[in-house]
Amino acid sequence: MAKNYLIGLDIGSFKTKGILFEEENKHYRVLSYGSKKTSGITGGELKDIEKITETIRSLINDLTKDLSKKSKSIELITGYSTNELYISSENFTVEYTEKTEIVQKELEKIKNSVVKKYSEDKKMILDISFTKFIVDDKIVSNPIAFTAQKSLTVSLNVVWASENSFVTLSSAFKKIVSDNKLPAFDTTLSMAYAATTSQDRENGITFLDFGYRACRAIVFKDGIPSMFHTFPYGIKYVLKDITTVLKTTEAEANRLLIEHAVCLKDTKVTKKIDFNTVSKPDMAHCTQNLLNKIVYARVREIISRFNGELSKKRFGRSNEFGGLQGGVIYCGGGSQIKNIENTIQELMGDNFRKGQLSLEIFKNVPEELNKKMEYLSVFGLIERNENMKINEGNVENTKEINTAKKNKKGFGNAFKSIFKKLVNED
Repeated sequence: MAKNYLIGLDIGSFKTKGILFEEENKHYRVLSYGSKKTSGITGGELKDIEKITETIRSLINDLTKDLSKKSKSIELITGYSTNELYISSENFTVEYTEKTEIVQKELEKIKNSVVKKYSEDKKMILDISFTKFIVDDKIVSNPIAFTAQKSLTVSLNVVWASENSFVTLSSAFKKIVSDNKLPAFDTTLSMAYAATTSQDRENGITFLDFGYRACRAIVFKDGIPSMFHTFPYGIKYVLKDITTVLKTTEAEANRLLIEHAVCLKDTKVTKKIDFNTVSKPDMAHCTQNLLNKIVYARVREIISRFNGELSKKRFGRSNEFGGLQGGVIYCGGGSQIKNIENTIQELMGDNFRKGQLSLEIFKNVPEELNKKMEYLSVFGLIERNENMKINEGNVENTKEINTAKKNKKGFGNAFKSIFKKLVNED
């Protein structure tokens, strides 16, 4: 019996991460995983299509090198942080001239109408949920099997992005995807679903993504995304401070950040750390205390300003929000910084935790991969794709990527994609 394989790819500004899965009975088993330094993207913008294509091609080759040569096709799911997520509320009313029993198909038609409307406006729906049902002026939790005499009114929560938000991915994959359909999702939204439970979302959790280029927040309320905010300062500014003070490269600064730095204002331990500089052939040295202070100063500034903006936006939208009452889950590359949790606690309160995989569709995930926070977004992409497949029969007119039309079409996200066999391809 032929096996089904999927590759999830998160195209980040700093790193591109990927996982190869084997799928069986709606469950996924990890076969391999890896990452590559992203080339061709600068400041969040695509600058070199050839370089980003080579990054993707090389990573896919690494992930699939141990697969049988008979494995001719693999489903490819991809994602990118758009920084332009929007959340809208839609109201829709169906009027009846006679008694009518409400069936599931009626709700499907309503959802189809909303999707069609957004599609015509060149908006790509990433998440859609019913939030309220009114049958003949009475609020019900589920309208199915109720008999309506006059009308059915529903409210929907819609998370969407402009088609143009995925132009970078469209350009990057046009030489890789063999057909013109490719599932694509926003990685911050995907990671938020991967790291939170349904109970977290019902409680109003705030999800924080400490990314390379920016920090992003998604606030949930009553189980659905209610607010999205991007703060345009991320971990690259921590790396920039390290490179400036120590006169080293960004790659070396990243190594120092991950392997040695601790987010502390003062360090009593006397320790020298070796590193490579830009100009000197020999190794240079810095103290643990200096490295820690560089990291602490910038990380604290980013979290403080991010929290301030987030609080203002929440207060501005609704007085009932107040502080981050539902708690905080933090993820992203910045979550790997040692002792960052103490700075988060200092500035955002005690009700927080580091994100971890909360999805049951993944089986036997290696312990070492579970600890690698940067791959959480890839798991989220697979979950979002699985969720979209479940709703695939109910939602029509979903937009498709057309890589052959010079990026004039955006990404669709409900279709299977077969990519060209890349092993040993020049």
